[in-house]
Amino acid sequence: MRFDVREFARTAHGNHRETLDLAEYATTPLSADSLHAVRYLGRLESATMEHLRNLLVTATHKDARVTAFLVTWAFEKFWIADALDAVLEANGQPRAQRTDEGKRRHGRDEASDRRGPIRRAISAIRLGVPIIAVHTTTGLIDEWITRTAYLRLAAASKSAALASTISMILDVKQRHADFFEDESRRRLGDSPRAVKLTRDALQKAAWPIGAVDRSAEDRSFFETFVFGEKEGVASAAAIASKIASLPGLDRSIGEAVAKKLLP
Repeated sequence: MRFDVREFARTAHGNHRETLDLAEYATTPLSADSLHAVRYLGRLESATMEHLRNLLVTATHKDARVTAFLVTWAFEKFWIADALDAVLEANGQPRAQRTDEGKRRHGRDEASDRRGPIRRAISAIRLGVPIIAVHTTTGLIDEWITRTAYLRLAAASKSAALASTISMILDVKQRHADFFEDESRRRLGDSPRAVKLTRDALQKAAWPIGAVDRSAEDRSFFETFVFGEKEGVASAAAIASKIASLPGLDRSIGEAVAKKLLP
């Protein structure tokens, strides 16, 4: 059975603050690295509206099913970011959205991720409906990457309160991954052109989604924190294997993405 978008929209998860255990941080605050990771993930989650704007100037907005999912997806990610902000505030830190950004990377292969909505709309005219497969597949890979990051953070922090919050977040995000995988496998399996566009896009993308707008320092921290040790390298390899299992993709595409995850 296909993912039930109507049920997803009907049961969307909103404000989580009343369910969070924040009192623990008063006596056992998070470490500097854990706070940095929470802030970075919160900034990525809160950037969803910027990403949604870029998606909906393409043919993706013509697909009512995908658009209905994306609107609810953005709503849920807003409240995930708010939950992470609550963790930061409980540790005496500013909200993720209020932190300053430093100097950014300017990799030539990531130039397409820096295009604004007007340039995206113009380029999307010639790409047409197959661009939807690009968007759902990048969304799926982003879910795999951020899930790995959340699990790494939960293990590294050794905080029961943060582990509980992360468990809640991963439960919410699992439905996002389910939709993206359902759509990606179907669309890649049905269209050789969608496969070609997706292969090209995955090799040029900045990971995770939204990283292109974050500072070089924060991106380096994220890569080292999540994928910098032996376990992290294994996690990147596991993501590469998942990518290779998608219709029309292969090990070379998975390895290209994994290479970008490593510090």
